[in-house]
Amino acid sequence: MPNVINKQQQIRGFLLLIASFFVIFSVLGSVIYWSYTRTIFQNSDTAITQQIKQYDLAGALQNSADANRKSPLLLQSNMLADVWVYDKDKKLVVDDRIPEPMQSTYKKKFKYTSKFILSRPKTVQIGNDYYRGVKVNFINGAKNNDGKSVKYGVITVNVTDTIFNLNQFKKVILWSFGTFGLLALMVSYWISLKNMKPILKAWQQQQDFVNNAAHELRTPMAVIQGKLENMLTRPESTVREQSDAIILSLSEVRRLTSLTNNMLTLAKSGSNMTRIEKESTDIAEFLSRIVAPYQEMAEFEGKQVLLSTQVNQPVFIDQKRIHQLLVLLVDNAMKYSESGATVSISAMIEKRKFVLSVADTGRGISDKAKKHVFDRFYREDKTGSRQTGGTGLGLSIAEWIVHAHGGKIIVLDNQPKGTIIKVTLPL
Repeated sequence: MPNVINKQQQIRGFLLLIASFFVIFSVLGSVIYWSYTRTIFQNSDTAITQQIKQYDLAGALQNSADANRKSPLLLQSNMLADVWVYDKDKKLVVDDRIPEPMQSTYKKKFKYTSKFILSRPKTVQIGNDYYRGVKVNFINGAKNNDGKSVKYGVITVNVTDTIFNLNQFKKVILWSFGTFGLLALMVSYWISLKNMKPILKAWQQQQDFVNNAAHELRTPMAVIQGKLENMLTRPESTVREQSDAIILSLSEVRRLTSLTNNMLTLAKSGSNMTRIEKESTDIAEFLSRIVAPYQEMAEFEGKQVLLSTQVNQPVFIDQKRIHQLLVLLVDNAMKYSESGATVSISAMIEKRKFVLSVADTGRGISDKAKKHVFDRFYREDKTGSRQTGGTGLGLSIAEWIVHAHGGKIIVLDNQPKGTIIKVTLPL
């Protein structure tokens, strides 16, 4: 994948994650702050509401049901709420019991303000203090306990301490979400990097697969084309005279058929189109049937194929896929073994797992190649691939079959020489 596209996708993923975290944190912070604010003002709002009900029941308010009473006395305020009353000129009516020097201070501090509203509590700052209150309008002729006429009133609760706690809570919220925002920034960047890795890996695998497939297909197609064009230059030749060219062309056609079949198998494995269907299997009889043809072929090539089965219980496997797996492993062992070599197939139950091994005494695999033998189209000896007929897809298919069964496949060195392919499947 080009670096520009890679960076663009990474940036888009990063921005999307940051936006998601921002929305989540914003909504969560707003809900927490709103819930806390509503709870923290609940006591003061209750006190204000109770005071309003007292005045309403006394018929002192303009909208009271009993507002036709003449000159009712205003009730005393409750323990939590304070009542500031004003005359018709909106001047504060001060209790006569308050000392004279304090009365002017009260009148200046608690002068009538339009910041408070009717029916709904509102928080207002007056000087260095905060008050939560509601405006009320009294009926004409209403008097306070000192007999002074009053027209307007504000029912308040001092919420300075509450506002202080609310500001402290706001700071905690901002610091907490700021810290978590920074963590979210780091996590988003890490996630965007991690999310790109499988995409880049899949892209690279696709590119490698296409390039390798094109290379593998080009060679046999070129051979077939060359032989056919050469045959066209000799139209008078008989089939016997052109038999070598025909045989080679057929060989390349078979190679193409094998290659395309293997590519289709791998394509299906990558898209999860093929399902594993397990059934109870007699391993001894199953393996004997598969290995028998190779034992006959080995005699003609001066090789030996041995089978050892130590499984006394049925094993649940996909017979079609395990058959394909064993054919791939034995075929590889036969191809890369010299005359006089031995290929040993063994099956056993080990630690409640089914273990299938194919060992040969052939040329072996280098440590460097062991890391790549299951990669698609990988061949350690590329020069000899045409003689052996390999395409580099067999062990990739074998690995997929094993993984589809939930097992593991590894490559080991055989002693004194050769290779062991060990397959472990769960029972």
